[in-house]
Amino acid sequence: MENCRKWYESYEFHRVYYAVYAFATVDLSSVYLDVLKDRLYCSAANGATRRSAQTTLYRLLDALERLLAPVMSFTTEEVWTHMGRAGSVHTAPFPEPGELTAGLGVAARACFDDWEKLMAPRAEVMKQLEAARNEKRIGAPLEARLVLRASGDLATLLERYASELAALFIVSQVEVKRATEGELSVTVERAAGEKCERCWKYTTDTGVDSRYPTVCGRCAKAVDETLDG
Repeated sequence: MENCRKWYESYEFHRVYYAVYAFATVDLSSVYLDVLKDRLYCSAANGATRRSAQTTLYRLLDALERLLAPVMSFTTEEVWTHMGRAGSVHTAPFPEPGELTAGLGVAARACFDDWEKLMAPRAEVMKQLEAARNEKRIGAPLEARLVLRASGDLATLLERYASELAALFIVSQVEVKRATEGELSVTVERAAGEKCERCWKYTTDTGVDSRYPTVCGRCAKAVDETLDG
């Protein structure tokens, strides 16, 4: 947002286009939106994780709408109408960079650098998953269980976010093991348990709720919360 505002002021419209295009295709489409699907589709309708994702998507849409209005005038005006916004997008002010992170506390802001650092391990995991698929050891990535071995600061980082790694890598299970030395090692195994018919992840608690014998414990809870809500 900050860079694009500067480029508009200096009439470097092509730089605005390329920056937004790269953000949409690399940061959003190939990473964030891919990771987000699970919580959007499978979390309870009013669950905190799903609502958080929706808030983020709305902020992104609202900001990109206003940022792109000068170069995509008709499309942004149409989207503005579908968003239910009053007036015209062309009378709305440009977004301020701080709008996207407004309301985030100190602890959340402290995580920004960590998520950037997790992109390198993610790239290596994606490479190993593709190799496992080519070798017919797995089909879809959700059939995989990963064992990550790392040392030093990387091991500490992976341990800190251990509960989030399966979602980040879009697999069913991840185990982090600390090594004494060496770079990241990724082992791809078949996931344990049975496939949940709702989220398609493999878990060892599928059928734990007798009312929903074909779904995992997380999905059973989400179904209950959705029906109650």
